[in-house]
Amino acid sequence: MEQEIITPKASPAPTSHAMGLFNSFLSAAGVVLLSVTKLGAAFAAIIWAFSQLLGLPDTAMYVLMALGLIPVIWSTIWVAGRAWHVEQLLETGRDVDRPVFRAFYYFKKR
Repeated sequence: MEQEIITPKASPAPTSHAMGLFNSFLSAAGVVLLSVTKLGAAFAAIIWAFSQLLGLPDTAMYVLMALGLIPVIWSTIWVAGRAWHVEQLLETGRDVDRPVFRAFYYFKKR
């Protein structure tokens, strides 16, 4: 069965799907909360399982969990900037660009 990609003949006008500042914030905040909870839970489960398998003391597990916060915080900062950037692109009717994987890239004034 063949499937074809359906593309619109003309892109919609920016005002036809503009949501506003508050709705863009809510959308970006939802993505950030989802990513921080999922990544935090995943890191905590992996570190807990790893420490239980190796028989590490609780102190070592807590140190590893504190170190596991570093990638969770970095990715949360990046996701927040990227989500806001994408919401602003969609607000103005532009297409989504390629992501840049640097923590504070999207918070710089261009």
